[in-house]
Amino acid sequence: MVKDLHLGVIGVGKMGGIVVRSIADVVFPAGQIWVTDLDNVLVEQLCDEKGTNDAGNIAGLVEKADVIFCAVPPAAVPSILPQVAHHLSAPQWIISIAAGVTTSTLESYFDTTPPIVRVMPNIAASVGAAISVLTAGTQVNTEHLKIAQQIFNACGTSLVMEERHLDAVTGLSGSGPAYVALIIEALADGGVHVGLPRTDAQQLAIHTVLGAAKMLAETQEHPAVLKNRVTTPGGTTAAGLHALEYGGLRATLTEAVLAATKRAEELGNT
Repeated sequence: MVKDLHLGVIGVGKMGGIVVRSIADVVFPAGQIWVTDLDNVLVEQLCDEKGTNDAGNIAGLVEKADVIFCAVPPAAVPSILPQVAHHLSAPQWIISIAAGVTTSTLESYFDTTPPIVRVMPNIAASVGAAISVLTAGTQVNTEHLKIAQQIFNACGTSLVMEERHLDAVTGLSGSGPAYVALIIEALADGGVHVGLPRTDAQQLAIHTVLGAAKMLAETQEHPAVLKNRVTTPGGTTAAGLHALEYGGLRATLTEAVLAATKRAEELGNT
């Protein structure tokens, strides 16, 4: 547990709230976490639930925190970062999860560049199963990255990558839970079509995806190895895979990642 630093979290409505609930008294003592949000009800709920502190506003939060976690959407960055910059001083540093907003853009709000770690998490953080990717700004050292990884490892697991990959990460793992949800929905629909009750079909689809993903995570095998293990010549899986290839599932999923990556690039340029 990080006992010698205080964490300030700006924005606790979605991912910010998820992260605080994951790390309070696990990574940071709850009493060393300060939070603020435009919605005071969210702040009160979080403080009552986890024992964190209401900072009141951004100025009060920056005054108390060593690490400032900006859990705000990209559109809010131009209004939030100048407020942070006005009160920030060394050795305070920043973590940002604003999708598409580069470290160079974040650094441009400050006269003296602070260490900034940019992170792309995903919604599976809510069940402790996120994959988060971290990238370092120009002033970041190994200790900053170590603490940032502790925070996001409490929500699942994390990787450190070069920033040039972050738009692609957004297109794959950031948006990916929605793709998987659609696949599960389609599998369940297929089960219903062949006579299964809806609730049973959905459970079968969910646990089929969950089981296959767990096998691949634990073995680190190429997905084709698992696919071939399940497929017998002339069998049911071979017939199903033929239908998926004929329907273009592989190409369609690839196109989804490409489209989401392009959109992340566009958001970063606005």
